[in-house]
Amino acid sequence: MMRGLYFEEFEVGKHYKHSMTRTVTEMDNVMFTSLTMNIQPLHLDEEFCKTTIHKQRVVNSLFTVALIGAFHVPELTMGTTLGNLGYDKVKFPNPVFHGD
Repeated sequence: MMRGLYFEEFEVGKHYKHSMTRTVTEMDNVMFTSLTMNIQPLHLDEEFCKTTIHKQRVVNSLFTVALIGAFHVPELTMGTTLGNLGYDKVKFPNPVFHGD
């Protein structure tokens, strides 16, 4: 397995695109939302969501952030950092739905 980058090896302003991808499932959303005790009906209540602009359940946005964290470990931080990378200017321009 490739080693990650050390702090001084990161380039300011560089964007890293990860090769790893994953389809988000209903179970991912339900488990993550339940584990984090997020009672927002947008994530769990299908009937409520039918009355919203999206007409369906929206995946918990913090799950999306968690996936980003998981994707960068093997490519950027494996064995080289003791903490998490910082996140700056995180935006959610579009919702994630089951199957995305």
